[in-house]
Amino acid sequence: MKITADPMAILLFLGLLLTDRTMLAVAVFSAALVHEAGHLLAAVCMKIPVRSLKLSLLGARLGVGRLLSYREEWLLCISGPLASLGFAILLYPWWRVGFFLQLSWASFALGLLNLMPVRSFDGGRMLSALLCGAANERAAGRVLSVCSFFCLFCLWSLSVYLLLRAGSGLSLLSFSMSLFLRFFEEQES
Repeated sequence: MKITADPMAILLFLGLLLTDRTMLAVAVFSAALVHEAGHLLAAVCMKIPVRSLKLSLLGARLGVGRLLSYREEWLLCISGPLASLGFAILLYPWWRVGFFLQLSWASFALGLLNLMPVRSFDGGRMLSALLCGAANERAAGRVLSVCSFFCLFCLWSLSVYLLLRAGSGLSLLSFSMSLFLRFFEEQES
């Protein structure tokens, strides 16, 4: 399996390690590893050949060696969020230790975030697989675009509210804005 990483993702991770939030950066990175391990385990169980893993600023993408059925796509997509949520629950007895609390919340947040029906998230791919199985790809694409816009708008609105109300949420605002930009770039192409 070929593993590639976006240089900006590497720089961001290294930059986080140099701040006073080193343990949080390690927790977030570990939560992402558990999430991707869930996808890889599902691929192995379903005998789906994995050719590549590409890491970027906004997540990771598996490159599989064959076309997947809608059922396989759905199962492969749900496995990451399930691994994240299961891992968060598994860590519950150790919440009194700061790092495990951070790791559990990072896993929980990553699992929930990935279940959102946004085109580039696992939840969006799951919705697409369900809709394509029931209707055609064009209709599924339209529904997914509307769901993606609505979810991203809600995420952006939450980040603006947190920024204005509590003076925090700048990272959520940056994240939601980058997702919005990606969404509109995909709509143009």
